[in-house]
Amino acid sequence: MAYAFDCPDSPRPFDGRLGQLESLLYDHWHGIHPLNGKLPGRQHFDPVELAHRYPQLLQHLWLVDVERDPLRFRLQLVGSAVYMTSPFARSGRYIDEFIDPASRAETLNAAFTRLVETRQPEFRQGWPRVASSRHARQLARLSLPLAADGETVDTIVNLTTYAWATIDRPDFARAD
Repeated sequence: MAYAFDCPDSPRPFDGRLGQLESLLYDHWHGIHPLNGKLPGRQHFDPVELAHRYPQLLQHLWLVDVERDPLRFRLQLVGSAVYMTSPFARSGRYIDEFIDPASRAETLNAAFTRLVETRQPEFRQGWPRVASSRHARQLARLSLPLAADGETVDTIVNLTTYAWATIDRPDFARAD
């Protein structure tokens, strides 16, 4: 099966909506793909290397483990900007523990399920749908699949940036 990221010269997805930070992460992820067209795995993605190359990304980065039977998503690593913005974003917690069951079909849980099924990146801009800082007005989230075997998504790399109300703009606000 061919995927959009299989072609080295393929343009970035999402119709130019990616900001500077999202573009850096997408290009890094695209660059670590194995030559055989399979998905990169966690073994290819090193947050320490990423921090050395692009230190501005690390605070916005968060990794999610994909568990199966049943399909659940567990926070593995949470960058400081995400941690400070959401009171629920803590390593070891499951996404479904802090999303209202009535709205899961339209939320992060649904986006991650779609990403696992399609093996394609996801991008969202809009209002935060989970409890976050009362001054976070907009967010942009890029989610990228990783698969240790090159096929079965087992980790999701995310980068979330926030647009802030002018009354309370933390130091980790969006850089672009």
